[in-house]
Amino acid sequence: MANSLILRALAAITALLLTPAAYPANETARPVTLAEVKREVLREQAVLTGSTIPWRRAELSVRVDGLVTELFVDEGTMVAVGDPILTLDARLAEHDQAAAAARLREAEARHKDAIRVRDELLRLKRGRHASETETQSAIAQVEIAAAAMRGDQATLARARELVARHRLGAPFAGMVVTKHVEVGEWAKRDRAAVELVALDKLRIRAVVPQRDYGRVAPGAQASIRFDAFPKRRFDGTVLARVARGDDRSRTFPLLIDLPNPDGLLAPGMSARVKVELAGARNEALTVPRDAVVSKTDGSRSVWRVRTEDGLLKANPVRVEIGRASGDRLEVLRGGLDAGDRVVLLGNERLRPGQIVEPKERPPRTVSVGRP
Repeated sequence: MANSLILRALAAITALLLTPAAYPANETARPVTLAEVKREVLREQAVLTGSTIPWRRAELSVRVDGLVTELFVDEGTMVAVGDPILTLDARLAEHDQAAAAARLREAEARHKDAIRVRDELLRLKRGRHASETETQSAIAQVEIAAAAMRGDQATLARARELVARHRLGAPFAGMVVTKHVEVGEWAKRDRAAVELVALDKLRIRAVVPQRDYGRVAPGAQASIRFDAFPKRRFDGTVLARVARGDDRSRTFPLLIDLPNPDGLLAPGMSARVKVELAGARNEALTVPRDAVVSKTDGSRSVWRVRTEDGLLKANPVRVEIGRASGDRLEVLRGGLDAGDRVVLLGNERLRPGQIVEPKERPPRTVSVGRP
């Protein structure tokens, strides 16, 4: 009798385990955001990594050796074109300039007097009161005085230029990032005084694999994201691909110019770059990137939503993913068709056959476009 009861209990438990679970009649629908499976022309992109570098950088040095008497900048100082950086002791050069100016005034006076003598002799010659020799000598003295005056003018210009070279100005707008001298130090022509970088735009140096080298064209648009601003996208332009590859990684440098009018970005930031590749484009079935769920075994799936018994239910569909195009991924294999609806947001805890309720996608807070 006891054995019979045990056998009946085991049979009941087995039947219960083998019977598919039924959802409660009052099951609450899970709110989700849906997206559409599309068939579209796929623009293939390369996803690269890189970092920002200055598009213009200069280690500024003085043009004459001298003692630093004034320093107008520090590390982090923003300067405009022509702003003063430092001044050297120019007292000796200023004395030379004053002496050159005095010699020029003397030469101008001699030239003026030579002209007076020449003109007077020319008048006397017309009255036959001056000889040809005296007249020609006076004309020659005017030329000699003019040549001396031009020489003194050049000497004064040189003295003024030497005085000006005791001042160092900014050749372009930017930020002083390094300072190598202080007031009271001796600055030398062969040693940088400060380092200046332009920040109105930056340059991204990324690496492109050899298979894509020929498919990245100068002028192509690039979409860039920075770890420092993970929710913001920046737009840049490919400047050039550099034909100097790395023998080990078989990659080539790619230079991308990026406007930086607000100064948010700085050299040394890491960047993730998406750049469109040139070549043939073909139609492909695509789904949003966020709709794809990756599993620990390496497989991927999406949750397709269909109407069953008058209710919207989600079921997983295994897919094989190909190329990326912006925020969409190519579907190479899987049981999807164009027009199918898949779960975009809310697919983390779904069960097969889960009843779902579509919700509108919340507004994005990402800033798109140039900073």
